[in-house]
Amino acid sequence: MTLYPDTRRSALVTGATGFIGSVVTASMAAGGYTVRAGTRRSPSSAVSPEGIVPTPCDLDDLAQTRGAVADVELVVHAAYGDEAAMVAQCRLLLQAMTEASVPALVYFSSIAVYGDRTGVIDEGMPPAGSLGAYARAKIECETLIDAWARDPSHPHRRVLILRPGIVYGTGSRFWTDKLAERIAAGAWGNFGRAADGPAPLVHVDDIGALVAGAGHALLAGQSLGWPALTVLNVVGPETPTWNVYFSAVAQRIGAQRLPSLGGMRLGFRQFLAVAAKIGRRLGLAGSKRAALAPTRAEMAIFGRDAVYSTQAAANLGLEARIGLDEGLARTLFPQPKL
Repeated sequence: MTLYPDTRRSALVTGATGFIGSVVTASMAAGGYTVRAGTRRSPSSAVSPEGIVPTPCDLDDLAQTRGAVADVELVVHAAYGDEAAMVAQCRLLLQAMTEASVPALVYFSSIAVYGDRTGVIDEGMPPAGSLGAYARAKIECETLIDAWARDPSHPHRRVLILRPGIVYGTGSRFWTDKLAERIAAGAWGNFGRAADGPAPLVHVDDIGALVAGAGHALLAGQSLGWPALTVLNVVGPETPTWNVYFSAVAQRIGAQRLPSLGGMRLGFRQFLAVAAKIGRRLGLAGSKRAALAPTRAEMAIFGRDAVYSTQAAANLGLEARIGLDEGLARTLFPQPKL
């Protein structure tokens, strides 16, 4: 569902210089918005693309946040920072939006809120198993936003909470850049059954296009029958196994075929990684390849049999469309530093 009105809408994107925020900002500027590109640091003096206005937006500073949200119709909260500050920043942003009577919000949550749940997972399912600090903070922010959206004294509010899967693409520090570095260093491989879980990939360009379209729908929400709050999983049309994704990245960067590193070989690599990381922190000479081996927490992700339902997004015409081959073709990998 994509609605492009005759007049440009006004929006603020928090975290606009980040990996996801920068793509969302550019997509919205191309999709019928005048976008305030919110950033904690002072905006650059360089000339900005048409439709993008660099805007100071330190989410720890109420006065600055008030200025950033003044007179905008939509806020896209894509900022990512200190987990310990996440909830307080969300609360401050909602306060500023209330004072400025901003009617619409798109919030970036995460599939991390489901915890260790497996099987087919839809948006109504509660978390299972242990939750890290990041997941707990996202859940608390979702709770604050839910209350804000359903406030009966503000019936015109419309909120979309997005729970993206693994967002990859140019500039993805972990799932693109660091992965390429680990593969090039010989620290990665085919991990056998331990990494045969489905990879819930979504390309960052899909995220940008989805938010641009969804924002227009939110702003027309009452006439379209949108509820006060909508929660959507966002995962691409393909969910290859993690091993398949690793091999596809290796091929894309011209690396050698990944070796088999399952079972005892993987355990030995992980044992060496602990010692190598300690040595690097102490300034001792050590093997970079050993330090780049996968952690136990990462392997838990790679082996989890979890499929995130995107039927709700498809019903609204907001599903991601970029498959793995196209996504990697769109992705620029940095030259790994060995």
